[in-house]
Amino acid sequence: MTPLSNDLLLAQNVQPKAGTPGVAQDPTPAGGSASPGGGGSPLAGFMPILMMLVIFVPFFLLMSRRQKKEASARASLKKGDRVMTNAGLVGELMEMDDKLARVKIAPGVTVQIVASTVTPFVDPGGKEKSSPKELKEAKAVSDKK
Repeated sequence: MTPLSNDLLLAQNVQPKAGTPGVAQDPTPAGGSASPGGGGSPLAGFMPILMMLVIFVPFFLLMSRRQKKEASARASLKKGDRVMTNAGLVGELMEMDDKLARVKIAPGVTVQIVASTVTPFVDPGGKEKSSPKELKEAKAVSDKK
């Protein structure tokens, strides 16, 4: 074992034994915590809480506003509307209640999904819906491969 250096011994906060000759005793008890400059500002303890409020309150307000907007858009959906799920499936809304929605994603293929994942589909390219003729041509091309 290596001997302890003076630096390590000085870094320890060890109080001298009571009655040691030649050592001045500190009037505060060993476990006491006397602050030399006073207590400080009473608001200093609330600053972290105030900072968190300043950050999180607008965040929650924006989230609730977005949820209300999505809920109103979902409520305006009706049978036959083009919808998109959070997973990216695009289809035609067949029916929808509070919890579940049925979406036709291909001819003869209807899926049941959670209604809260459905949003109105807005085509970013601005193109109209694919006509049935285009769908038949695409199917014929994929069958040939």
